[in-house]
Order: sequence, then C-alpha cells, then structure tokens
Amino acid sequence: MNKPRLSFFPACASIAATFALSACATAIRPSSDDPDVVQEQALQQSMSLNQRMTLQRRLDDVAIPLMEHSAPFCGGDVRASLGAHIASLWSFEKEERAAAKQSLRLDDRLTVLWTLDRKQAPATPLRAGDILLSVNDKPLPAGEKGIDRLNDVLLDAVRAKSGAREGWLEAVVQRDGQSTALRLPYVAACNYSAIARMKNEVHAQNDGHEIIVNSALMSFFPDNRDLAIILGHELANGVLSHGGKARAVGIAAGIVDGALGGTGLAEEALSSPFSQQFDAEADYLGLYMVAASGYDIDGAEKIWRELGVHTAGARKKGFLSAPPTSAKRFVAMRRTIAEILSKKKNGAPLVPLAKSKS
Repeated sequence: MNKPRLSFFPACASIAATFALSACATAIRPSSDDPDVVQEQALQQSMSLNQRMTLQRRLDDVAIPLMEHSAPFCGGDVRASLGAHIASLWSFEKEERAAAKQSLRLDDRLTVLWTLDRKQAPATPLRAGDILLSVNDKPLPAGEKGIDRLNDVLLDAVRAKSGAREGWLEAVVQRDGQSTALRLPYVAACNYSAIARMKNEVHAQNDGHEIIVNSALMSFFPDNRDLAIILGHELANGVLSHGGKARAVGIAAGIVDGALGGTGLAEEALSSPFSQQFDAEADYLGLYMVAASGYDIDGAEKIWRELGVHTAGARKKGFLSAPPTSAKRFVAMRRTIAEILSKKKNGAPLVPLAKSKS
C-alpha cells in the first residue's frame, strides 16, 4: 500500500502569499506623521467638535434657564448667569484645542460663542465673538486662569447683592477690534455648568461641579422637556449633596467589606439602599425644579419607563448607579407629578413637602 505523499509546496505558497500581502499592506499603511493622515485627523477632530458644539448649544438652551429658575433651591450656591456661552481654548480638552482654534476661532482669551434666545429674562447685549476684557472693573486674564476668574466674579456679584435674583454687571469687551463698555443684566443661577460629551452611552452624571451629559442620552431624548427632567435629577443630586454622602457610605462600606475578607458583598449590600434612596430624593426635588422652570411635566414619568426598558439588565457597580427599579421609579414620579399639578391648580407655592415642613 502506497503511503500518501506529503507536499510542502501549497503550504509554502500560502506562507509566501501571506508575507506578500503583509508586505503590500505595510507599503500602503501610512505613518502617523504622514501629511494626509495629519490632515484627515484634523478634519475628523473638527467635525467631532462641531457636532459636540451643536449638542452643547441645545444643552445650554435647556440647562441655563433650568439653573436660573432653580436658584431658590440652591441656597447660597448661586452665581450670576449672563445668558451666554463663554469659552477660551482652555475650556476644551487638550486634544480638542487645535480644532477649537481653527473651527471656533478661539484663543487664550474669553470669547462669547453664542447667547441664549431669551423669552422671559432680559436679553444680553453680548454678541458672539465678543472678547471679555473685564467685569466689574476686574480684569479677566488670558490663559488657563481666565475661566476661574470669571466664575469668581460671577459668584461675587450675587453675594454682594445678598443673593438678589437679578442685577447688573459693568463689562468691557473687545468687539470688532475696539474696546466697548457694556451693562450686562444677570440672573442668579445655581452654580453648575452642563457639559455635552461625545460618548455612546445613555448616561448623565453630576461630578460636584459640572453635569456631564453624554451625546447618546441627548439623542435618546430629543424632546427638551425630557432632557430637562434628566438635568433636574442631576442638579438635585448636587443640591442634596449626594456625592459627598455617597463617598462617606463608600468608605464605611469598604471598611466593613475589608474586615469581612474583601468579597465586595458587604459593599454592595450597604451601598445599594443608599444609592436608591439618593436617586429617589433627586427624582422628587428635580421634578419641582423642572416644574418651576415652566415645563409641562404632565406625563413626564414615561422617561423612566423608557430608560428602564433600554437599560434592563445593564446595572453598573458603583454609587448612584443603581437607581430604584423602573416600576417603582415610574409610580413614584407619577405621584410626584400629581402632587405638583395639584399645587399649580390650587395656586400653592411649588415647594417640596420636605422643605415646606422644615
């Protein structure tokens, strides 16, 4: 019986072909500093930034009036709102600055990107392209510290007027190459900013200073009323100091878990009830904020039903990431809405029950 003959030629041919294809791929694969690659990368960064700025403008249209109308809920943590989006290159992440310089015509100075289309509060005389030089006789430096200095001025303006709801600021701007004095009306607002981020996750969070809203969430909720409900919840988390409380619970839970061998079970068992309580409280207060901002909240509970269906089985580990079950949340919001609508019908102040009792 003849043994089958082994042929190495097909295998060798296959290997040779693989090396040949690899050599071809290497030959057409450009380096990172290839001019065409650099140009394409700059174009994509510019397109991404322009898309984010479109989302940011929509977010401002919802968030800034919400911050202004919610000022009474924020106690002393308020600042003057000018009804404008003001930024410099330092307002952007390092990888975005080149695109911001080219697409938005920004530099190290504080520049007005856009102003709100006011319907109730007085319109600002600021224009897109104005460069802020000083506010209330306080120079605004170019560079990294410019935004912080402006925020300090806006905080001091409200404190100096003992928390007055409205007021005026004297400003000097550079407009069309000339220094121009302006009298800027302001409205007191909660001391938070809302920032749009390009992320494909239906999520928003309050980091203690900013409310970060992912692009996927804004796409998921194209209606501004629904977006306001989300922002109200996140703003309420900040007003109720949930971030600090959650960290305290996390430290305590971590200690207990460590004593039990670091299984993580104790941390989950201790943190989850607090997390659910915090989010339930934020839902309640947030709805009052949104209603006080003039939104029709009737039927707003549907957004938690939609989120519950969308995120079913996608619970994350961590504080403030395990909300009440969607069914409980839906019913609780519906009852809160009924409470608020009853107050509006009877002409009663829109004050949460916990506050009205205190």
